Amino acid sequence: MSPQRHRPSNDRTRRQLLAAGGAALPLLTAGCLSSLPPLGGNQRYGRLTVPSGGDPAYRRWLPAPTSVESPPDRYSFATVQPTAPRPDAPEEFIARRAYSKANINYFGIGFENYDLLVDSIFGTVIEASFDRTQVTQTITDSGYERTGQYRDYVVFARSDVPRRVAVGDGVVVWTSVQQHDQPKLEAVIDAGAGERPRYHEENARFEQLTTAAGGNAHLLVNTDIHDPTGRPAMLADAFRFDGETAYQVVTYHYENDRVPAESALKQALKEGGYRFTTEAETFDVQIDGSLATVEAQVPFNSNTEIAPEYDLPQVTWGVTQDADATRVTFRHEAGESVSADRLYYDLDRPEDFGELEKQPLWSDSDDDSVSPGAEATVDLSDHLDAEGISLVYSTGGTHFHVLFTVDLRGETDA
Repeated sequence: MSPQRHRPSNDRTRRQLLAAGGAALPLLTAGCLSSLPPLGGNQRYGRLTVPSGGDPAYRRWLPAPTSVESPPDRYSFATVQPTAPRPDAPEEFIARRAYSKANINYFGIGFENYDLLVDSIFGTVIEASFDRTQVTQTITDSGYERTGQYRDYVVFARSDVPRRVAVGDGVVVWTSVQQHDQPKLEAVIDAGAGERPRYHEENARFEQLTTAAGGNAHLLVNTDIHDPTGRPAMLADAFRFDGETAYQVVTYHYENDRVPAESALKQALKEGGYRFTTEAETFDVQIDGSLATVEAQVPFNSNTEIAPEYDLPQVTWGVTQDADATRVTFRHEAGESVSADRLYYDLDRPEDFGELEKQPLWSDSDDDSVSPGAEATVDLSDHLDAEGISLVYSTGGTHFHVLFTVDLRGETDA
C-alpha cells in the first residue's frame, strides 16, 4: 500500500503536530503514519517531580495576532533548544527534533549550534553565535539574492519557491510560503525589536499558558484545540529532561467556566483523547484554576544510534522549471550531503486520492551521496495534470518525510 501523501498546502510537520491538538497526535507525522496508541487502562498515576520549564524567551519573537493585517484564527508555533541528539531519548522527541531541522534552509550555522529555534505561523527565528559575513556568503551562494535592508537586518529573497531571509547580529529570520501559514518577515523582526505588540503582552490566557510551559528542549503550542474531554482550550506540549529521565508535559488553558474535573480528564485520556509518546509510564494530572497539566515520565531507552529515518539532512533545495513546465530540476544548493538512495520524488495529481508514490530521483548518479551542486531532472511531459512535485526522503517502508514541495500552479510571495 502506498503511504498517504501530504498535499503541498499542508505537508509541514509543525502544522500536522499542532493541528492534532486534543485529537490523536500522529507519531512522526511527516512520514510514519502509525498513530500513538491510546493510553488505555494500563497507565499508572502518581505524583511526579518534574523539572520546571526555563525562561519562555521565545515569546519575544511572537507578534500579537492583532498586530498583523489578517489576524490568524489559530496561532501555533514550536520552539527547540537544539543540542547534540541523544539516540536514547523518546522516539517522538527525536522525530520532532529531526523534522524541525529538516524543514529549515541551511545558512552555514549548523543545527546543533543554534541557541534557540522559534518556528511560528509567521516565520522561523534562529538565535546563535555566528560570523555574519560567513552566513551571508552561504545564503548568496545558495541562490538567494540581496533585496535590501530592514532595521538592522540584511534581507535576501528567492522566487523558485518564494522564501526570504534576514540576517542580523546573532539572529536569522526566515520565511517560506511552503513552511509558514502567513509568512511575515517584518512582523517577526518588529516583535523581536519590541516595536510591535507581542502575543503574551496582549492576551492574558496566552501569557499564563506560556508562563506555565516555560522554556523546554522542545515545545509545541496551539491556541485553538479541544482537550481530550472535548472542551476548547489552548495547548502547550513540551519535552524536558532530568538526568536519565525524560518528561512529556502537556498543559491546557481553559476559559474559566470550561475547566474539566480531574477525574473527567483522566478518563478521557484512558479512552484515547490526547496521546502521549509510547514510552510514557507514570502520569500525573493536576488542575490549578484554569490550567490543567498532564505530566508523563518517559525513561530513556537502550538505543545507541539514531534510527536512519530520523537522520534527516538540513539542506537548501532549489528548483527550476522549463518554460513549458514539462521538466523540473531539483538542485542541492547548500547544506549536508544526503544518501542518493534515500531521495525520491512524488507527483501530486488529481487522481492520486492522497497517496504518495515514491520514484527514484538520483538513481542514475555515479555518486552515492547528493551534495551541494548536484541536480536531478524530472520529465513531466506525460503528467501535464500534475499540480505539484515533492522531494521525498525515505529509508523504506511507510517512513518518509517531504523535504521540499513545488506547487506547479504557482505560489505567492513570502
